[in-house]
Amino acid sequence: MRRRIALSKAITLVESKSANRRLMGDILLDRLRRSTGDKVNGSVEKSGMPFRLGIAGPPGAGKSTFVEALGLYILGLNENSSNSVFAPEKLAVLCIDPSSQLTGGSILGDKTRMSNLSHHPRAYVRPSPSTGTLGGLGSYTHDAVSLCEMAGYDLTIVETVGVGQSEVELAECVDMFLLLLAPGGGDELQGSKKGIVEVADVLVVNKADGEYEKVARKTASEYKKAMGLLRKPVGWWAVLLISAKTGYGIEELWQTISKYRQFANSSGYVIEKRKKQNRYWMWKYLRERVLETARKDPRVKSRAENIEKCLDGGLMAPRVAAGELWKSIVNQYGENSE
Repeated sequence: MRRRIALSKAITLVESKSANRRLMGDILLDRLRRSTGDKVNGSVEKSGMPFRLGIAGPPGAGKSTFVEALGLYILGLNENSSNSVFAPEKLAVLCIDPSSQLTGGSILGDKTRMSNLSHHPRAYVRPSPSTGTLGGLGSYTHDAVSLCEMAGYDLTIVETVGVGQSEVELAECVDMFLLLLAPGGGDELQGSKKGIVEVADVLVVNKADGEYEKVARKTASEYKKAMGLLRKPVGWWAVLLISAKTGYGIEELWQTISKYRQFANSSGYVIEKRKKQNRYWMWKYLRERVLETARKDPRVKSRAENIEKCLDGGLMAPRVAAGELWKSIVNQYGENSE
């Protein structure tokens, strides 16, 4: 219990927008990473490194029900399972909840929908707001995943907000990207679109039960045909059919995930992927820091107000306005450095 409380406090710290608390979060992450060493980063020889599974899908696909069903199945695996099947001792679930564009608030109801999993002694379920960030993730989800791994969780599942074709940032945060789909949610044309379908490692059609079973099977068949038109990523594996409600297909799905993990570790694919991801998040955090610093600077703010007046009056195009504002920022901080 103490570890869970400490982990929750640590995640709250790195998610904070307060400058002082952000600095404390930076220090915490740096010290923890230095102390854990290769446990988080792993090595080619070490196949037991923590695994990151991302789950995305449109609203109504049944993500929360699916995550709970999958999580309970995973925690129910025993030591007698096949060596080829990954059986995590501890499981962390990070649920990203959409934030209101008007008030900035979030309901954070995913933990309530996963009541059985959230009360499991070997599971940690943490809902977090997206804070208006596009891409289906929160601003500091990557840091939260790292903290879960450093707290000793073998598997971290990241469930995003309901996403569309263009929101693919989850792929920059996890080792395996699972796209959950609802019956009738796509056809060959929809599946051939560039975007989230293209970057997913596994497509899973949910709700293959009752009156939806036939539609679900048809949807899975259509996506299989559509995937033949796309250039598949290195880690591409399959289109699968499941029912989170009855448990149908969960075992086959987990076997597929275990095989993917084994491949990713043995080939060194996951190591290279995480290196690229770390660089992606470094540049993203830098963009956020630069933008926040610029907005808080009184001189830059004054210049921005003048440019906005020209923009409102139709005297300047948004692209040109952005260029002018950037010049003033560079000049401002260039003078301070001299």
